[in-house]
Amino acid sequence: MFNLKDIISSIADAGQKLFKKSEIKKDNLESIISLCDDLISNKGAAFGITVARDITDLYQTLSPDNKLLFFKKINEKYKPSHTKVNEAIENYKKTQTDINLSKLFTVSEGKRRELFRRMNMSPNGISTIVSLREDLLNILGENKDLQVLDDDLRELFKSWFNPGFLKLTKITWDTKAAILEKIMKYERVHKIKDMDELKRRLGEDRRFFSYFHPALEDEPIIFVQVALTNGLGKSIQEIKKPRSEGDKKYDTATFYSISNCQEGLSRVTLGNFLIKRVVYELQEELERIKKTAKSENPSSASIHRKNKSKIKFKDSEIEKELEFLKKKYRRF
Repeated sequence: MFNLKDIISSIADAGQKLFKKSEIKKDNLESIISLCDDLISNKGAAFGITVARDITDLYQTLSPDNKLLFFKKINEKYKPSHTKVNEAIENYKKTQTDINLSKLFTVSEGKRRELFRRMNMSPNGISTIVSLREDLLNILGENKDLQVLDDDLRELFKSWFNPGFLKLTKITWDTKAAILEKIMKYERVHKIKDMDELKRRLGEDRRFFSYFHPALEDEPIIFVQVALTNGLGKSIQEIKKPRSEGDKKYDTATFYSISNCQEGLSRVTLGNFLIKRVVYELQEELERIKKTAKSENPSSASIHRKNKSKIKFKDSEIEKELEFLKKKYRRF
């Protein structure tokens, strides 16, 4: 079966044979910064993939102290040059062309984002960079100077984790065990105690959806849990309790839990799009569910049947999003 990660790894291996590099020392700040300088320079695709893999592998060996020093070093070393930005501004003022405008954008961005873009060529690039940002967030409170570095990463993640690149998957009891174990681990709103409780949450009167990224195999990005009930539940305990076999006249879907699985993707907004997409999926599957309503509880929302003849929505934004989704994902 076609495996992009294996292909990239084989290219990196070929690059390692073609190019001679000095010995790479684990947990060594000088080595990883030298590799970053090589990666930023233009030395060919195979070499670039090889160096990107070396950087991501070496980063994972860094001690917490060296990770902090690494962040500070690349933050300063690859930041935009104020002198070059001013020169680009003056050039654009004199001659307002698309070329000069593009040059201004390039110099004002600096090289930090380009470094991360090239690191992403590594076979495990995106997973390592997500972990890297999690490490950065853990020390950001005491190192405010690194906020601009985090801003760069977050802007890149908005593109790399655009909902259009993500795959929506329905989670069931037949889903791979490795994924189910991670679901139990990542559930933060209402903890899943054991496999029996997980099986209950994946029952016939439940719907469970998760986003996955093609570069993060079997790794949930964010997931939402939905309870199908007859009428709006009065409490989370009522929503979570088992239903009888014959009690399947549900007309309401309550979104009672949504969990972001990757700390490194904090503040990369995916939850709203996930909920709107799942609303559409539920309407396609369950014609009885006709109307949406927002709950006062920020961790839940409901879809409820009020009018059999027409679907109505209290939220105009959801209405617009669903019209878009119907056109994009319409089944033929």
